[in-house]
Amino acid sequence: MLMSNPQESTPSVKDLVKVLYGGERFGNHVDEVWPNLFIGDMSVANDRYSLWKLGITHVVNAAHGRMHCQGSHDFYGSTVEYYGVPADDSPSFDLARYFFPCAEYIQSALDTAGARVFVHCAVGVSRSASLVLAYLMIHHHYTLLEAINKVKEHRAVAQNKAALLKLGITHVLNAAHSKRGSIGNQSFYGHGFVYCGIPADDSTHFDLDVYFQTAADFIHKALKTPDGKVLVHCIMGMSRSSTLVLAYLMIYRHLTLKKALQKLIQKRAIYPNRNFLALLLDLDLQLTRNKKTCQIL
Repeated sequence: MLMSNPQESTPSVKDLVKVLYGGERFGNHVDEVWPNLFIGDMSVANDRYSLWKLGITHVVNAAHGRMHCQGSHDFYGSTVEYYGVPADDSPSFDLARYFFPCAEYIQSALDTAGARVFVHCAVGVSRSASLVLAYLMIHHHYTLLEAINKVKEHRAVAQNKAALLKLGITHVLNAAHSKRGSIGNQSFYGHGFVYCGIPADDSTHFDLDVYFQTAADFIHKALKTPDGKVLVHCIMGMSRSSTLVLAYLMIYRHLTLKKALQKLIQKRAIYPNRNFLALLLDLDLQLTRNKKTCQIL
């Protein structure tokens, strides 16, 4: 039996941060990180046809009952086995109490012939990744660092500047500037990117419309730059960021709100909150009035 020095095998927080923020891969909506074990986000989880194409037989929802995550036994029906973990992605939430039950569920599922397990949360980065790391440590006896590196062979678990460069991104618009969970700012991206930060809350009372013109101007100017490519993001890439992109399409591309929505959902699942939709509807009405006034003049 091989023995190791605990001091050598136990990483510090600094070691873990270095590993998590290293690497060059950029996560997809879903990745197979272990044979027949997948990590992904809610855009895939909410799409039963995509799960069917992947051959998924079991779903572990690490954001059970949370906003935008539709997963439940009723949603998936009798063709998919469902396991819900009602976790919050917050520093105070005790996810550890679910490590062993969830690991047992995943292992039991993978022991079933032909099984394929999909573990997801909202973004597919924090809660779901934590449960998969716990599974690899409990059932495959990986150290935490080994488990992180194994998962990172297939999926990114943090924002990655090298990946943005590979994508040709030149401009970054962060719709969650200075908010918890968003690491982006000008010092983070450095001189390699042009950065614009909008400190928006994804709430039912935040007046995001005060930033519509600023965001649209930034995107428009960036796209007029030779080889300019813009990344617009927030925390989940669903509400704040999509709202600003919709506003840009309406202001500079002269699309109605309905047509802008149709164009965007062809490429990505988006979920602007009701407040933001109401603000966009106001913008739609204002732009329509302005257009009619110009026609009269």
